Amino acid sequence: MVAARVKAVRSRRAEAAVPDRHKDFCLELINVARQKNVPWDVRRLATLLAEQRILKLRPDDVESFDAILVALNLKPPGVDRALTSDVLKEGYTTTELRGFIVEFQRKLARLDRVHRKMHRHNIDAAAVRDFIALARRDCKLTLARYVFTPEEIVDRVLKQVRVSEGLTDVDVARPRFVETELAHVWRGLPDFEARILRGLCQGTRIYWVSDATSSTINSLVEYPLSTVVLVIKPPGSHYEFELKRAGRKGNPLGVVFTRNGNRVPASHRLDGGSMQWLLRYEATNGSKLSFIYRLVHGAEAPLPGYVARNNVFSVPLNGSQAPAFRYFTEPRVFGAAGFQEMRASMKASVEALKNEEGEFLPRVPGDMALTGEFLSHTTPSQAIVCGTSSFRLDKVATYLSAVGAETYFKQWLQVDYTSEDARQFADELLDEVLGIYSAPAVVYEDYESYLQAALAVPENRQRADEIFLHLVKEIATFWGTLLGVRGHSRGESFVARNVGLRSVWEDGAWRVKLIFMDHDALSLPELEHGHFFAQNALPGILLDERHVWGRANPELFPGTLVGCLQRIYRPSAPVEKRARVFANTELKAAYKKTLCALSTNAKLRGFFSGVFLGRLFDWDQFVVGYLDGCDRRWKSEMKKMFAKKGYEADTFDTYANAIEQHKGFFERNGFLFDR
Repeated sequence: MVAARVKAVRSRRAEAAVPDRHKDFCLELINVARQKNVPWDVRRLATLLAEQRILKLRPDDVESFDAILVALNLKPPGVDRALTSDVLKEGYTTTELRGFIVEFQRKLARLDRVHRKMHRHNIDAAAVRDFIALARRDCKLTLARYVFTPEEIVDRVLKQVRVSEGLTDVDVARPRFVETELAHVWRGLPDFEARILRGLCQGTRIYWVSDATSSTINSLVEYPLSTVVLVIKPPGSHYEFELKRAGRKGNPLGVVFTRNGNRVPASHRLDGGSMQWLLRYEATNGSKLSFIYRLVHGAEAPLPGYVARNNVFSVPLNGSQAPAFRYFTEPRVFGAAGFQEMRASMKASVEALKNEEGEFLPRVPGDMALTGEFLSHTTPSQAIVCGTSSFRLDKVATYLSAVGAETYFKQWLQVDYTSEDARQFADELLDEVLGIYSAPAVVYEDYESYLQAALAVPENRQRADEIFLHLVKEIATFWGTLLGVRGHSRGESFVARNVGLRSVWEDGAWRVKLIFMDHDALSLPELEHGHFFAQNALPGILLDERHVWGRANPELFPGTLVGCLQRIYRPSAPVEKRARVFANTELKAAYKKTLCALSTNAKLRGFFSGVFLGRLFDWDQFVVGYLDGCDRRWKSEMKKMFAKKGYEADTFDTYANAIEQHKGFFERNGFLFDR
C-alpha cells in the first residue's frame, strides 16, 4: 500500500511538471526563432514547434501562458495585466488574459490536422513531411509575427525580387476622399503589417518579378500563376499586399497589340505593366466605392486599399537598370529577340491611342519619337495595394477540380509531383476555402476522390454549405449596393479572375470572405451628373449580372462568380436553391438600404449632386409603372414630372427604350422595384 501511495504521488508530480516542461520548451523555441544568426528554415520550424507546445497547455494554466505571452511581447508580466491593445487589430476580441487564451489556442488550432499527427507515440514519415511543409509557409505560422521583425521581412522580400528606380506619382486632381480612405486603411492595419508596408513603400522603388520569385501558393513573395503581379504574404498574417503590376520574367515590359489575331484591350497593350491613368482611375473609384459601402452598411467594404503609386523611371536588366526610354528604343538594351515585333506593336498602339484618346504629341520622325509618344500615352506605373487575395475564384475552382493538381503542378509550375504533393496541395486549398478544415481519414488514391472524401467529412460539409451561402450573400450585398448608387463595372469588378476569397482571423474566429479587386472599369455617378443615364449604364449593369450568376438570373453556370463557388464548395441541390433565395433577398435588401442611406446620410449625399439626389427615385418609379403596363394616365404623369424637374424633353422615350431593349433584365430583377 505504501508503494502504491508513493507511486501515485510521483505520478501526480510528473503530471504537474508537464505544463512546466511545455512552457519551458516553448520559451526556448521562441528564443531560437528570434536568433538572426540561425538559418531561416530552422527559425520557422522552431516557431511551429512552439505553437504545438502552446496547444498542449491547459487553458486554465494562466501562469504558463503569461510567461509565453510576455516572451512574445504581447503583455507586461503579471496574470492580472492585460494584453496590448494591438491584438484587437489582429482580430482578437479581448485583451483580458483568460479570454485571450481561449481565442489564442482557437487560432492556433486551425492547423490541428497537422499538429495532431505529431502527438502520436508512433509518428510516421508522412506526418513529419506535412509538419515540415507547413513550417515553410511563413503566412501560416501564427507566432511568426511576434518573433520575426518587419525589417527582416522587407529584407527577405527584396532578395526575391528585382528593384528599379521610380518616381512618386503626384495626382494633383486626386479628390480628398482618396486621402481619407488611405488614412482609414493605415489606421486599420496592425503594427506588424503596417511596418512591413511602410518598408515596401519607402522611397520610390519599383518591384519586379525575378527568377528567384516563387509561384508556389502561400509563399512569402508569390508571383501567382497566370498573372503579372507580385503578392506579399507576411508571416503569421491573413493580410496580403499586391504589387500591381510587376512585369514578366526575362524582359519585364513589352508591347502587345494583338493576340491570336484579336486586338487586346487598351489596358493590356503595355504588357507586364500598368498605365498611370488607369491606376489613378481605379484608386479614385475604388476608394469612393469603399467609402460609400462603409457609410451604407457600417462595415468594411470587401475591397482592397490603394496605398501607394510610383511611375517607372528605369527597368531592371541583367543585374543593372536601363531608363525606360532607352529600354523601349534600343535593341541592344531591350535585346534583339522580339524587338522588332515589340516596335511594330508599339506603332500600332500609338495609332490606335491617337484615335481613342484624341491626344498626341506633334509628329516627329524617328524611333525615339515613337517611344516618346507611346510613353506619353501609357506612363508605366506600379501601385501597392493592401488587402488583396491571390486565391482568385476562377483559379481556385480549377485547383479544386479533378484536374486541379495536374493543372497546378504539370501545366503551370511545369514540375513533376507525387501523390503526397497533391494531397498536401488539396489540404492547403481546403484550409483556405473552409477557414477550419478537418482532413479525411482515408488513404489517398487520386485527387478527385480525395476532394470528395474531404468535403464529405460532416464538419467540412456543414462549413462548406454555410460559407457558400454566406459568400453568395456577400456578392448580392456588394452588387446591390453598386446598383443602389446607379453604378456598374462593365463586368470587370465581378469577373471571377478579379474576385478572390481569403480566410481571415476576425472577431476571435476564422472566417472566409470575398475580396472584389481590379476596379479599372468601375463607373459611379459624378457630382456633375443630373440624373441616372439608364441607356448608357444598362449595358454595363447587364455585364455585371452576367459575371455574377449568368445572363438569365438565377440560373448558375461555371463561368460566373456563383458558378465558381459551386465548383469550389460543391453544395447539394437544396443548398443551391436556398442560395438563389438568399441572393434575391440580399440583393433587394442592399439595394433598398443604399437608396435609404442616399436619402438620409449627409456624408454619403456629399458624393452626389443635389439634382441627382432629388431625382433619385424617379427611375424606380418609372420602372414600376412601365412593368405594370405603361397605361396612358401613368405616361402623362411621368412626362409632367420629368418636365417639372427639368429633365431633357426626350427622357421618357429614352427611358422607355432602355427598358424595352433590356427587358429581360427587368423581368429577372423586377423584385428590386416596389410596386
